Formats: sequence, structure tokens, C-alpha cells
Amino acid sequence: MAEVLNQHIDDFLTWLEVEKRYSPETLRGYGIDLNQFTQFLEDYDVECLAQPDQINRGVIRSFLGHLSGDLDQQPRSVARKLAALKSLFKYMHREGHVTLNIAAYVHTPKLPGVIPSYLSESQIVAVLDKLNASDSWMGKRDLAIVELFYSTGMRISELAGLSTSDLNRRKSTVTVLGKGSKQRVIPVGQYAWEAIDEYQYATKHKFGPQDTHAPLFLGKNGTALGTNGIRQRVKKAIRTIAELKKMSPHILRHTFATHLLNAGADLMALKDLLGHANLSTTQVYTHVQVDKMKQAFKNAHPRADKR
Repeated sequence: MAEVLNQHIDDFLTWLEVEKRYSPETLRGYGIDLNQFTQFLEDYDVECLAQPDQINRGVIRSFLGHLSGDLDQQPRSVARKLAALKSLFKYMHREGHVTLNIAAYVHTPKLPGVIPSYLSESQIVAVLDKLNASDSWMGKRDLAIVELFYSTGMRISELAGLSTSDLNRRKSTVTVLGKGSKQRVIPVGQYAWEAIDEYQYATKHKFGPQDTHAPLFLGKNGTALGTNGIRQRVKKAIRTIAELKKMSPHILRHTFATHLLNAGADLMALKDLLGHANLSTTQVYTHVQVDKMKQAFKNAHPRADKR
């Protein structure tokens, strides 16, 4: 009986994979967070594992306190784990496994405002220039990866899932499969096309002609380069010119968004390009416009504080 909650979690993760088409990376994150909750219950109240209906707000709050107090986890991590619990309980309530979605009544901890890390225009140019110096087919692949990331702002899972048929050279666009299996079409810049063309030419000489539905980015053995491989290549490229706490490919997504807004792009258009479901998610990038306005005011207004 102690495995009842664990079985519901397994069913929930399967539902996310099959029905919601969540990526393996997202599923792994949900699994880790929910497993941490069941481990907490083994010490706190093992009966809750056998009877999920016994889990109340006090149990969930104690779990959050354990995370932030005993484990010293940051508010953002605690909020993410609570979000996983909310999704799980919503699923269990809909399936009739619990009589009340108790997690919905637990407030998410307040999060500090976080400005995404991004590269300056000179930094991204330096990264691309270094990659452009390589004549190897893998060097040309890495250049095409970074150019396409910076040109489109797509997610790493979207880039890893690309096949050659997703490219539309005539329209200068690429079709990606985003969250929730939603397709979107993103324009691709000329520099990215040139890098892709050189990479595909080199790939043809290395592995022979590729099928139109073959993966776009290949590893050294000619098989698809997965998210981990792409992450490693991007980290290595960025590390050559910048010392940042986070070196993930998401920095290029942030860089894409920041530079577009910096040049006057419309926020709603940026939302669609990034594939955000809500405008509030995109608004995190408006810090660029605020900083520019503050600087312009400070430099130009006769009554601005000059200290």
C-alpha cells in the first residue's frame, strides 16, 4: 500500500510524456522533484504514501520548510518543486485519486526579480569569430549551432529536434516543435544561413548525402547530436570569451531576446518568436529598455542627478 502515491506519480509522468509531449529533460526534472517529496514523506508521515488523501496543507508546507531550512534551497528551486506538486495534485484530483487538490491552496513563495544573463553584442561577435576560425566539419557545425541559436532564440530541445526538412531556404525560415507540441515558424538571418550551408556542405563530404528527414546536427559518429552534446559545445564556445556563472545555451536565447528589444523590437512579436504562452514571461526582458531609458534620462535631462 505504501506504493500508492509512487504509482500515481509514475502514471502522472507517463501522462505528461504521452499526452502533453513534455521533453525528456522536463520529465526528468519533474521526477526528481516529486521523488524528493516522497522521500520527505517516508520520514515525516509514511502513511501519506499509502493514502495521498491524508496529505494536507501542513504536510506540503512542512516539505517546503524542509527544502528552504534543512536543505538551504533557493526560493526559485522551492517554487519549482511546489509547481510540480500542484501539477501532480491537479492530475490526481482529476483522475479521482484524491478528493481535493490541496496543493492549490498553498501559496508559491515570493521570488526575487532575476535578470537573465546574456552576452553583449561585442561578446557574441567574439564567440562567432572564434568559431569561424575552424576549418573542421565539427567546427563548422558548432558555428552553425551558435549562429542559429542567436538568430532564432529557439530552445535547446527545439534545436536538437531539428531535421533538414524543417529548414525553408526559400522563405528564410525554420519550423520548430515547441512546448506542448506547438509548431512555430521563425525567421532565420543571413549569417546563420551561410553557416548552415557551409556545415551541410562539410557534412556531405564527411558522411555522404543526408536524407531530408535526417537530423540537422550530427555527432562525430553521424548520429543526432542530442541536447547534452549541444550544451557542451555551446558552453565551450562561450567560455572562450566570457566568465559567467551559467554557460547554458539558454544564454543565447536571452541574448537574442535582449538584443532585439535593445534595437526596438515589439514585445508581442518577441513573445511569438520565443514561443511564450504568456506575455508576462517575455516581460522579464524589458529590463533592457528600462536601463536605456534611465541612462538617457541621466545623460540628457538638465535636472537629472549627476552624482
